[in-house]
Amino acid sequence: ADRPPQQPRVELRWAGAASAFGSATPALLAALQQAGTPFEPASAAPDEHLDALAQTLRRLALSGRWRDETVRVAHPAGWTRIERGCARVLGLPTLAVHLVGWSADGGLWLQQRSAHKAEEPNLWDTLVGGMVASGERPREALARESWEEAGLQLSELAGRAPLRPGPTLWSRRPLPDGGGQGYLNERLLCAQLTLPEGLRPVNQDGEVQAFALWRPHELREGIAQGLLTLDAARILMRVLAGVGGCKLKAPKRRDPEARTPKPVWTSRRCDPEAVSNGWPAPWAACVK
Repeated sequence: ADRPPQQPRVELRWAGAASAFGSATPALLAALQQAGTPFEPASAAPDEHLDALAQTLRRLALSGRWRDETVRVAHPAGWTRIERGCARVLGLPTLAVHLVGWSADGGLWLQQRSAHKAEEPNLWDTLVGGMVASGERPREALARESWEEAGLQLSELAGRAPLRPGPTLWSRRPLPDGGGQGYLNERLLCAQLTLPEGLRPVNQDGEVQAFALWRPHELREGIAQGLLTLDAARILMRVLAGVGGCKLKAPKRRDPEARTPKPVWTSRRCDPEAVSNGWPAPWAACVK
Protein backbone atom coordinates (compact mmCIF):
# COMPACT_ATOMS: atom_id res chain seq x y z
CA ALA A 1 0.00 0.00 0.00
CA ASP A 2 1.18 3.49 -0.75
CA ARG A 3 -1.35 5.71 0.97
CA PRO A 4 -0.71 9.38 1.69
CA PRO A 5 -0.88 10.75 5.23
CA GLN A 6 -4.32 11.72 6.51
CA GLN A 7 -2.95 14.97 7.91
CA PRO A 8 -0.03 17.24 6.94
CA ARG A 9 3.43 16.05 7.94
CA VAL A 10 6.72 17.92 8.15
CA GLU A 11 9.86 16.33 6.73
CA LEU A 12 12.49 15.59 9.37
CA ARG A 13 16.11 16.42 8.62
CA TRP A 14 19.11 15.73 10.81
CA ALA A 15 21.88 18.27 11.32
CA GLY A 16 21.13 20.06 8.07
CA ALA A 17 21.23 16.92 5.90
CA ALA A 18 19.97 17.48 2.37
CA SER A 19 17.54 14.57 2.38
CA ALA A 20 14.72 13.94 4.83
CA PHE A 21 14.69 10.66 6.74
CA GLY A 22 11.32 10.81 8.50
CA SER A 23 8.24 12.95 9.04
CA ALA A 24 5.97 14.14 11.82
CA THR A 25 2.83 16.17 12.27
CA PRO A 26 3.21 19.85 13.22
CA ALA A 27 1.28 19.13 16.42
CA LEU A 28 3.75 16.46 17.47
CA LEU A 29 6.76 18.69 16.76
CA ALA A 30 5.13 21.47 18.77
CA ALA A 31 4.56 19.08 21.69
CA LEU A 32 8.23 18.05 21.62
CA GLN A 33 9.30 21.71 21.55
CA GLN A 34 7.07 22.58 24.49
CA ALA A 35 8.36 19.59 26.46
CA GLY A 36 11.93 20.79 26.07
CA THR A 37 13.05 18.17 23.56
CA PRO A 38 12.85 19.90 20.16
CA PHE A 39 13.73 17.94 17.09
CA GLU A 40 16.30 20.61 16.24
CA PRO A 41 19.02 21.18 17.16
CA ALA A 42 19.92 17.50 17.06
CA SER A 43 22.57 15.72 19.07
CA ALA A 44 25.75 14.86 17.18
CA ALA A 45 25.04 11.19 17.90
CA PRO A 46 21.94 9.94 16.03
CA ASP A 47 21.13 7.20 18.55
CA GLU A 48 21.25 9.68 21.46
CA HIS A 49 19.06 12.09 19.53
CA LEU A 50 16.42 9.45 18.76
CA ASP A 51 16.58 8.03 22.29
CA ALA A 52 15.81 11.47 23.75
CA LEU A 53 12.91 11.96 21.35
CA ALA A 54 11.53 8.50 22.16
CA GLN A 55 11.61 9.07 25.91
CA THR A 56 9.81 12.39 25.54
CA LEU A 57 7.18 10.85 23.27
CA ARG A 58 6.61 8.15 25.86
CA ARG A 59 6.28 10.70 28.67
CA LEU A 60 3.77 12.68 26.61
CA ALA A 61 1.81 9.51 25.74
CA LEU A 62 2.47 10.19 22.05
CA SER A 63 4.32 6.99 21.23
CA GLY A 64 2.89 3.74 19.99
CA ARG A 65 2.83 0.79 22.39
CA TRP A 66 6.14 0.85 24.26
CA ARG A 67 7.99 -2.46 23.87
CA ASP A 68 11.51 -1.89 25.29
CA GLU A 69 12.66 -3.13 21.89
CA THR A 70 14.74 -1.14 19.44
CA VAL A 71 14.53 -1.53 15.68
CA ARG A 72 16.90 -0.70 12.88
CA VAL A 73 16.19 2.53 11.03
CA ALA A 74 17.85 4.22 8.08
CA HIS A 75 19.46 7.57 8.91
CA PRO A 76 21.59 10.11 6.98
CA ALA A 77 24.48 9.30 9.33
CA GLY A 78 24.12 5.55 8.81
CA TRP A 79 22.04 2.80 10.34
CA THR A 80 20.84 3.59 13.85
CA ARG A 81 18.08 2.54 16.24
CA ILE A 82 14.97 3.74 18.02
CA GLU A 83 12.35 2.25 20.32
CA ARG A 84 9.95 0.31 18.14
CA GLY A 85 6.91 2.11 19.51
CA CYS A 86 8.25 5.47 18.29
CA ALA A 87 9.54 4.66 14.81
CA ARG A 88 6.18 5.11 13.13
CA VAL A 89 5.17 8.24 15.01
CA LEU A 90 8.25 9.86 13.47
CA GLY A 91 7.71 8.22 10.09
CA LEU A 92 11.18 6.68 10.17
CA PRO A 93 12.15 4.18 7.45
CA THR A 94 12.20 0.70 8.95
CA LEU A 95 12.91 -2.73 7.55
CA ALA A 96 10.88 -5.95 7.81
CA VAL A 97 11.44 -9.51 6.61
CA HIS A 98 8.89 -12.09 5.48
CA LEU A 99 9.17 -15.77 4.70
CA VAL A 100 6.78 -17.30 2.18
CA GLY A 101 6.47 -21.00 2.96
CA TRP A 102 5.41 -23.49 0.30
CA SER A 103 4.48 -27.13 0.67
CA ALA A 104 5.91 -29.69 -1.73
CA ASP A 105 2.58 -29.97 -3.54
CA GLY A 106 2.17 -26.24 -4.18
CA GLY A 107 0.24 -25.11 -1.10
CA LEU A 108 1.12 -22.05 0.97
CA TRP A 109 1.63 -22.08 4.74
CA LEU A 110 0.08 -19.10 6.53
CA GLN A 111 0.05 -18.14 10.19
CA GLN A 112 -2.90 -16.63 12.02
CA ARG A 113 -1.78 -13.74 14.16
CA SER A 114 -2.63 -13.93 17.85
CA ALA A 115 -5.64 -12.11 19.23
CA HIS A 116 -3.47 -9.85 21.42
CA LYS A 117 -1.36 -8.45 18.59
CA ALA A 118 -1.32 -4.64 18.63
CA GLU A 119 -1.71 -4.54 14.86
CA GLU A 120 -4.06 -6.62 12.72
CA PRO A 121 -4.92 -9.27 15.35
CA ASN A 122 -6.49 -12.55 14.22
CA LEU A 123 -5.70 -11.94 10.55
CA TRP A 124 -3.70 -14.37 8.44
CA ASP A 125 -0.12 -13.54 7.54
CA THR A 126 2.84 -14.97 5.68
CA LEU A 127 4.44 -17.97 7.37
CA VAL A 128 6.95 -15.67 9.08
CA GLY A 129 7.18 -11.90 9.33
CA GLY A 130 8.79 -9.33 11.58
CA MET A 131 10.86 -6.18 11.85
CA VAL A 132 14.64 -6.09 11.69
CA ALA A 133 15.94 -5.28 15.17
CA SER A 134 18.80 -2.90 15.87
CA GLY A 135 22.17 -4.53 15.24
CA GLU A 136 20.67 -7.19 12.95
CA ARG A 137 21.15 -7.86 9.27
CA PRO A 138 18.06 -8.94 7.33
CA ARG A 139 19.19 -12.56 7.07
CA GLU A 140 19.76 -12.69 10.83
CA ALA A 141 16.32 -11.20 11.47
CA LEU A 142 14.73 -13.77 9.17
CA ALA A 143 16.48 -16.62 10.97
CA ARG A 144 15.37 -15.31 14.38
CA GLU A 145 11.77 -14.73 13.33
CA SER A 146 11.60 -18.12 11.59
CA TRP A 147 12.47 -19.86 14.84
CA GLU A 148 10.31 -17.68 17.12
CA GLU A 149 7.20 -17.76 14.96
CA ALA A 150 7.40 -21.12 13.19
CA GLY A 151 10.04 -23.22 14.97
CA LEU A 152 12.16 -23.40 11.80
CA GLN A 153 15.95 -23.49 11.97
CA LEU A 154 16.95 -22.06 8.62
CA SER A 155 20.59 -23.07 9.04
CA GLU A 156 19.59 -26.70 9.49
CA LEU A 157 17.18 -26.55 6.55
CA ALA A 158 19.69 -25.01 4.15
CA GLY A 159 20.59 -28.31 2.53
CA ARG A 160 17.01 -29.51 2.10
CA ALA A 161 15.15 -26.23 1.74
CA PRO A 162 17.39 -23.40 0.51
CA LEU A 163 16.07 -19.86 0.56
CA ARG A 164 14.90 -18.39 -2.70
CA PRO A 165 14.30 -14.71 -3.53
CA GLY A 166 10.88 -13.20 -3.13
CA PRO A 167 9.35 -9.81 -3.92
CA THR A 168 10.55 -6.59 -2.34
CA LEU A 169 8.13 -3.73 -1.81
CA TRP A 170 7.45 -0.64 0.26
CA SER A 171 4.57 -0.22 2.67
CA ARG A 172 3.54 3.38 3.35
CA ARG A 173 0.28 4.22 5.09
CA PRO A 174 -1.20 6.10 8.08
CA LEU A 175 -1.27 4.29 11.43
CA PRO A 176 -3.05 4.99 14.75
CA ASP A 177 0.22 5.26 16.73
CA GLY A 178 0.55 8.39 18.83
CA GLY A 179 -3.14 9.15 18.80
CA GLY A 180 -3.44 8.89 15.02
CA GLN A 181 -0.13 10.57 14.21
CA GLY A 182 1.75 7.52 12.99
CA TYR A 183 2.91 6.81 9.46
CA LEU A 184 4.37 3.50 8.31
CA ASN A 185 7.40 3.82 6.05
CA GLU A 186 8.73 0.28 5.77
CA ARG A 187 10.58 -1.79 3.23
CA LEU A 188 9.56 -5.45 3.06
CA LEU A 189 12.22 -7.98 2.10
CA CYS A 190 10.85 -11.42 1.26
CA ALA A 191 12.34 -14.86 0.87
CA GLN A 192 10.71 -18.16 -0.04
CA LEU A 193 11.32 -21.80 0.75
CA THR A 194 9.56 -25.13 0.35
CA LEU A 195 9.13 -26.97 3.65
CA PRO A 196 10.31 -30.59 3.46
CA GLU A 197 7.50 -33.10 3.40
CA GLY A 198 6.33 -33.96 6.91
CA LEU A 199 7.71 -30.77 8.50
CA ARG A 200 5.06 -28.55 10.06
CA PRO A 201 5.56 -25.09 11.59
CA VAL A 202 5.25 -24.86 15.39
CA ASN A 203 5.07 -21.48 17.13
CA GLN A 204 7.57 -20.78 19.93
CA ASP A 205 6.77 -17.29 21.23
CA GLY A 206 3.00 -17.23 21.67
CA GLU A 207 2.50 -14.68 18.89
CA VAL A 208 0.74 -17.11 16.54
CA GLN A 209 -2.55 -18.87 17.27
CA ALA A 210 -2.66 -21.23 14.29
CA PHE A 211 -1.02 -22.38 11.06
CA ALA A 212 -2.88 -23.57 7.98
CA LEU A 213 -2.00 -24.79 4.52
CA TRP A 214 -3.87 -22.80 1.87
CA ARG A 215 -4.29 -23.67 -1.79
CA PRO A 216 -3.64 -20.80 -4.24
CA HIS A 217 -7.35 -20.43 -5.12
CA GLU A 218 -8.25 -20.36 -1.40
CA LEU A 219 -5.63 -17.69 -0.86
CA ARG A 220 -7.06 -15.47 -3.58
CA GLU A 221 -10.52 -15.86 -2.07
CA GLY A 222 -9.21 -15.07 1.42
CA ILE A 223 -7.51 -11.92 0.18
CA ALA A 224 -10.74 -10.80 -1.50
CA GLN A 225 -12.61 -11.37 1.78
CA GLY A 226 -10.11 -9.35 3.83
CA LEU A 227 -8.86 -12.31 5.86
CA LEU A 228 -5.16 -11.45 5.43
CA THR A 229 -3.04 -8.56 6.62
CA LEU A 230 -2.54 -5.86 4.04
CA ASP A 231 1.18 -6.55 3.65
CA ALA A 232 0.69 -10.32 3.43
CA ALA A 233 -1.97 -9.87 0.77
CA ARG A 234 0.31 -7.69 -1.33
CA ILE A 235 3.28 -10.04 -0.95
CA LEU A 236 1.37 -13.21 -1.71
CA MET A 237 -0.45 -11.79 -4.71
CA ARG A 238 2.93 -10.94 -6.19
CA VAL A 239 4.23 -14.41 -5.38
CA LEU A 240 1.23 -16.05 -7.04
CA ALA A 241 1.78 -13.83 -10.07
CA GLY A 242 5.41 -14.95 -10.28
CA VAL A 243 6.94 -11.61 -9.24
CA GLY A 244 10.17 -11.65 -7.26
CA GLY A 245 12.58 -14.02 -8.96
CA CYS A 246 10.77 -17.37 -8.68
CA LYS A 247 7.99 -18.76 -10.78
CA LEU A 248 5.94 -21.86 -10.19
CA LYS A 249 5.51 -23.86 -13.34
CA ALA A 250 4.19 -27.31 -14.05
CA PRO A 251 6.72 -29.73 -15.52
CA LYS A 252 5.99 -31.96 -18.47
CA ARG A 253 3.89 -34.89 -17.37
CA ARG A 254 5.53 -38.27 -17.65
CA ASP A 255 2.40 -40.07 -16.49
CA PRO A 256 -0.62 -39.18 -18.66
CA GLU A 257 -2.87 -40.03 -15.69
CA ALA A 258 -1.12 -37.61 -13.36
CA ARG A 259 -3.31 -34.62 -12.49
CA THR A 260 -1.29 -32.82 -9.83
CA PRO A 261 2.36 -32.73 -10.88
CA LYS A 262 4.79 -31.53 -8.25
CA PRO A 263 5.91 -27.94 -8.76
CA VAL A 264 9.36 -27.17 -10.03
CA TRP A 265 11.03 -23.99 -8.84
CA THR A 266 13.37 -22.06 -11.11
CA SER A 267 15.55 -19.28 -9.75
CA ARG A 268 19.08 -17.96 -9.69
CA ARG A 269 21.28 -17.65 -6.65
CA CYS A 270 20.64 -14.54 -4.63
CA ASP A 271 22.85 -12.34 -2.48
CA PRO A 272 20.51 -10.79 0.10
CA GLU A 273 23.34 -8.98 1.87
CA ALA A 274 24.26 -6.73 -1.06
CA VAL A 275 23.91 -3.07 -0.16
CA SER A 276 22.69 -0.29 -2.44
CA ASN A 277 22.21 3.33 -1.41
CA GLY A 278 22.22 2.45 2.26
CA TRP A 279 19.43 -0.12 2.00
CA PRO A 280 19.91 -3.88 1.69
CA ALA A 281 19.37 -4.77 -1.94
CA PRO A 282 16.14 -6.61 -2.79
CA TRP A 283 16.36 -10.32 -2.21
CA ALA A 284 15.17 -10.66 -5.79
CA ALA A 285 18.31 -8.92 -7.02
CA CYS A 286 19.99 -12.19 -7.91
CA VAL A 287 23.48 -12.89 -9.14
CA LYS A 288 24.53 -15.68 -11.43
